[in-house]
Amino acid sequence: MNRVKVLALGAVLALLAACATGPVVRTRVAERVDLASFHTYAFVPKPGTDTGPYKSLTTQQLETEVGQELQSRGYAPAAAGEKPDLLVNFTEGAHDRVEGTTGGPAFGMGMGWGWAPYGWGPWGPWGWGGGYNDVRTVTAVSLSIDLIDRADNSVVWSGTALSDLTRRMLDHPAESIDQATRQIFAHFPVPARH
Repeated sequence: MNRVKVLALGAVLALLAACATGPVVRTRVAERVDLASFHTYAFVPKPGTDTGPYKSLTTQQLETEVGQELQSRGYAPAAAGEKPDLLVNFTEGAHDRVEGTTGGPAFGMGMGWGWAPYGWGPWGPWGWGGGYNDVRTVTAVSLSIDLIDRADNSVVWSGTALSDLTRRMLDHPAESIDQATRQIFAHFPVPARH
């Protein structure tokens, strides 16, 4: 009997570990666009990750990491004074949602109207009901990377990583940004050249 419990616990832990492997990634490519036809890139002067009159740590890290990803795929940073083929923008977002799990029947006291064994009408002082046993607010966060065709100012590729915010992400933001960036570019249509 104990062996069955250990196996069941192991299966649950493996399932949880598989669910916690990283963010969900969504990407889109504009119709009839060949991303390999672009050769140079530059970052937009004021990306969505900068809210103040300065370059944030997030923006600095993203410029480094996205630059490495693009260069590994054959793109080159535009030289000073040169107009790039692609502009790169970053945005981040967060929103809260309320989650709850319903519990089984709960026995309690009270008076009210509802369905009783003898028909519709008042019930009480005892009754059965259900409700939410565990209610919590979950913060979902996202990181988006857009590649923009500078010639017509239209997005040609967009990648977004979505994840629930965890304590680990708050404690290790650089690691979380690195993981999200790598996973977004794992879905990029132009493969990396090693």
